[in-house]
Amino acid sequence: MFLFEALNELYENYPVGYEGKTKIADYFRFIVPTIYATIKDIPEELRKYIVVSDSLDFTKDRLLDNNKISDYFTRMYSE
Repeated sequence: MFLFEALNELYENYPVGYEGKTKIADYFRFIVPTIYATIKDIPEELRKYIVVSDSLDFTKDRLLDNNKISDYFTRMYSE
């Protein structure tokens, strides 16, 4: 599971090492796992809340533009 945190204030919690432009409410990758989980590791009753992205590479994409969240995550997980 990758954890992305929203930027709340400019320069207050700026992603360390990122030099691109950001704005409030963009999301930056905060935690990178060392052991990856699969959907089977998530309890079945919680899987309906998982959103799926076919365009993001979570190992490389560090910043998510808040204005494009619906473009990144186009569907809910379904079995």
